[in-house]
Amino acid sequence: MFINQTKRILTQPQTTSFILLLLKKHKSSISPKLTSSYFHHVSPLPLQYKTISQSFDETADKYPDHECYVFKSEQKRYTFKSFKHEVDSLAASLLELGFEKNDRFAVWLPNTSQNVAMTFAASKLGLIKVNINPAYVERELEYCINKVGCKGLILSPSVKTIPSLSIFHQLVPEHDQSSTSRELSSKALPTLKYVVLTGDELSTSGVHSYNRLIEHGSKLSHEKLNERQASVNPDSPLAIFYTSGTTGQPKAATLTNFGILNLVHAQWNLFERFLTRLCVPIPMFHIFSEVVGVLNVAVAKCKIVFPAILPDTVSTMQAIHEEK
Repeated sequence: MFINQTKRILTQPQTTSFILLLLKKHKSSISPKLTSSYFHHVSPLPLQYKTISQSFDETADKYPDHECYVFKSEQKRYTFKSFKHEVDSLAASLLELGFEKNDRFAVWLPNTSQNVAMTFAASKLGLIKVNINPAYVERELEYCINKVGCKGLILSPSVKTIPSLSIFHQLVPEHDQSSTSRELSSKALPTLKYVVLTGDELSTSGVHSYNRLIEHGSKLSHEKLNERQASVNPDSPLAIFYTSGTTGQPKAATLTNFGILNLVHAQWNLFERFLTRLCVPIPMFHIFSEVVGVLNVAVAKCKIVFPAILPDTVSTMQAIHEEK
């Protein structure tokens, strides 16, 4: 037969070669089993072997004074330089607290600047950002944190009418007796050791203030931070996104720095003219918001606008008008 008589078929469509090796029927010896392979579709776009934070730092160095993020609800506007400063300060403080590579850090926030900063800080430190729906109630929050064993949690006092901090207090009553000078010990959330609270300064025991972490981190030497960032493997996991849970409990889907970066890079290559000034009303706990919206600044000169902390049609249309 044709297959048995064929040893090699070689085709070369554009830039990629496909080699098919077929043994002859009379060949007595058996070839070693294939244990690994590499396949790359026909494309002029090379894959980038970097972390999200490495790519962001390179972009920030090119366009330090370009406005990259606008948070309309917070009335905050960041240039690449100012946002990188906040990310580095946050990462330096988290490193000092003792976060190690592959530690999971739960982000129970709506579309805020702190949410975005946590993505890049996680990449710098080799942490895994665990995105949690800010509308989740106590049992859902407990499930998400315990499912992947989160060591850290960042939350706001409230999200619209949702009393986030009160929900957390009900889940972790030990929180009131804890101190920021030592790790949290919780029966319901045994892996959780550190809690960070956003917003204005509050007298809440056992939590770290986000603003104070930024202030403290800006005064630290970033030598250890730079060493940690340089040691993070691009193939290491960066983020966990939970599925909707329509067929049972939500599943924890894990994505790597390398995978996410190249998704963003490829979409920018295809849709650059649509993404240079982009309005993002989609919740950040959804991967569509993170990949198509948030992370464009990691690969190119652009401006990403968040019209509100939660999806809101009027705020979105107003932001589109005001930011052109």
